[in-house]
Amino acid sequence: MSQLQVGLARMHNRLVDRLRQDGVPEGELFEEARRAATWHYQWVILNGLLPTAIGPERAARLLSEGPRLFLSAGETPYIPLEFADGAYRYGHSQVRGEFHLNHGGSPLRLSPDLVGFQPLPPEKAIDWRLFFDVPGEPPAQRAKKIDGRLCASLMALPAAIVGSVRDPELASLALRDLKRGVGTGLPSGEAVARALGEEPLTPAQTGLDGVSSWEGETPLWYYVLKEAELHSDGERLGPVGGTIVGEVLVGVIDRDPESYSAVDPGWRPTLPSREAGRFTIADALVPNE
Repeated sequence: MSQLQVGLARMHNRLVDRLRQDGVPEGELFEEARRAATWHYQWVILNGLLPTAIGPERAARLLSEGPRLFLSAGETPYIPLEFADGAYRYGHSQVRGEFHLNHGGSPLRLSPDLVGFQPLPPEKAIDWRLFFDVPGEPPAQRAKKIDGRLCASLMALPAAIVGSVRDPELASLALRDLKRGVGTGLPSGEAVARALGEEPLTPAQTGLDGVSSWEGETPLWYYVLKEAELHSDGERLGPVGGTIVGEVLVGVIDRDPESYSAVDPGWRPTLPSREAGRFTIADALVPNE
């Protein structure tokens, strides 16, 4: 995460250089670069992440028609708990147990090798071509599927993250996600599906019918993971997860008075891209100049 922030800061600095060459006055340079960097990032979210996460058809419909459920007219934008504490945590299921950071090293385990909270040695500098597909380069390493299973490192988080816990189960990210949903009073996945007019998963599909100690419907976070597994073999979110994630991401950007979709809907990225008309996160992090 820290290296991603550095990568985006470098993109910002490239924009500073570009805008200076274009004759933007020094007194306006930082603000213009800040806006341009934000717009490039928003573009990647809406046109890169969104189709991959929720499917190209659902993404195209949202981008053309806008959200139909999230944010009524005049409502102040916010991040709903169903997003923050439920559906958007789908990425926890995608985290691998180990990663290749660069071409010069061996794969490193998520824990303890990549825990963070310490100085970054040079050998752990990330080559983003191993994380995001770049035309002309070998395919990047893939994330895990969205399937309701977390890697071992996330099921036993280190003390550097969770501190000292009296019960080892409290170091499980899965348990923490489930407890978070209970603590914030999230509706069940089935309840959200019914509200959306979707056919809810059955207990047999979620796998909870074989858990004798379980009563009630499925926690929203786990439901979103199982729905993705059943609807698209874990490649993208299903109807419940896709609706929550898609509507919130599009809604908060559309309602941001400084976003490109609010200020200049016809805007397109100005930094170079490897494929005409398709600026990606790889173009943001791996310069093509």
